[in-house]
Amino acid sequence: MTIYTGILFVHAIAVLVLTASLTIEAWMLFQLRRASSPGEVRSWTAPVPGLTVASISSLVIVYVTGAYLTESLRAWEFAWPRFAVLEVILFAVLGALTGRRLRAIRRLCNNASEIESGWNAGLRSPLLKISLSIRIWIVIGTILLTAAKPEFVESLSIVVASVLLGWVSSLATLGRTRAISTARAGSR
Repeated sequence: MTIYTGILFVHAIAVLVLTASLTIEAWMLFQLRRASSPGEVRSWTAPVPGLTVASISSLVIVYVTGAYLTESLRAWEFAWPRFAVLEVILFAVLGALTGRRLRAIRRLCNNASEIESGWNAGLRSPLLKISLSIRIWIVIGTILLTAAKPEFVESLSIVVASVLLGWVSSLATLGRTRAISTARAGSR
């Protein structure tokens, strides 16, 4: 096995961990939108610190190993690696915004004096859904960039399409029915 092969293996594993983190986040968001009490929200947001560490670590590894692989191929002169770096940066920014919002929701639920509307409104924030959807499509777009190795216009199109597809797919329902509203409707 060569160093290149080893780095490629580590890169692939980091992408898989990043994808797993997104999957866990999607499930967590689905469950959070159905939560009916601060206790339920606390239990579903418990993985946030570990998920943050896994996501950031994986993203850094993807970036570093991807840079090494690109340098090994002497491909920095092409457009696709630059757009892949742009997508990694966009992923990081959206992930940071989401992490900040989820930590705020956790703090509201841990503070017993906070009113229900604070954490309830935070859970309904469209930012969580939009960020998740765009980051999923960014991963897909980055894989397409690295597989197809397109020229500038096609690379730009892939990045724009990733963001647009992420935004459009965020409009789909994701656990919008809430247990609390169902419980209240049943008690009438």
